[in-house]
Amino acid sequence: MVSPSGPVDRGDLELGVSLLEKRGYRVCVASHAADQHGSSGVSYLAGSDQDRAADINSCFADADIDAIFCSRGGYGSLRLLDHLDWDVIRDNPKIFVGYSDITSLHLGIARHAGFVTFHAPMVCAYPKLNDTAMAQLWSLLEGDGGPELPLLEHQDTRTSAIQTLVPGIATGELAGGCLCLLAHACGSKYAPDLSGKIVLIEDVGEAVYRADRSLWQLRNAGVLDDVAGFVVGNLTNWRQQEADPPRNTPEMMFGEFFGELGKPAIMGYPFGHEPNPVSLPLGVTARLDAGSGSLTLIGPWAVC
Repeated sequence: MVSPSGPVDRGDLELGVSLLEKRGYRVCVASHAADQHGSSGVSYLAGSDQDRAADINSCFADADIDAIFCSRGGYGSLRLLDHLDWDVIRDNPKIFVGYSDITSLHLGIARHAGFVTFHAPMVCAYPKLNDTAMAQLWSLLEGDGGPELPLLEHQDTRTSAIQTLVPGIATGELAGGCLCLLAHACGSKYAPDLSGKIVLIEDVGEAVYRADRSLWQLRNAGVLDDVAGFVVGNLTNWRQQEADPPRNTPEMMFGEFFGELGKPAIMGYPFGHEPNPVSLPLGVTARLDAGSGSLTLIGPWAVC
């Protein structure tokens, strides 16, 4: 278990680790995973950039470690990318789990190592997740990669929030993550390659106009030219950044944006910053039926 971003609450960390151990796993907490700030005293980082990157490099290099779980998100993964040993990571593919700020690391692995990673809840959140969310996470991580697997069952009450923005059917590998980090990666050697992909988008604490700005940054950079379709998760707490009553809504903004692109698109899919998010394997082929609001894995999702 590593902490690539913000500092952890030690109580949450211990509870999360205990749940992994109860499932039968031997858990190695990386040397700096419980650090509280960097050498410069930056309180929003879990240790210095060099130490956080060293933990990730050593975990990938260690043949006794089969999976790497991030403790939490926050901010800071973007700062690690040039400190990571991409040759070691590419030569030692492993289960890698996280979301939110961990999007930057998913992008780096996709670009420079090329194996499947998991946009999924992190260790400090496990004590708060319900049985459905945890069972779906384990079905991905412990499954054999087939046959076809719907990511949400019809009886799941969370399906009621899914809205069709642009109808149609799309097939492609899942890619994406936190919207602002996808946009921030543009122009760098970690920029996302979304050609032919079903693009996952979610974010937290953003105003609608800022989400719109990030989408247009991706569009103006040509990143969205050849995408297959879009799955929007939660733009969590966006109303805190808007006028009351709001003049903008996510439905209006996403509907206009994706309507112009004409690619199948849905919103309200329950992944990202929500209490019990669906876990998603990045780099695995899936089929999006935007009319019915369904997302189904149709390709193997084993890491190696």
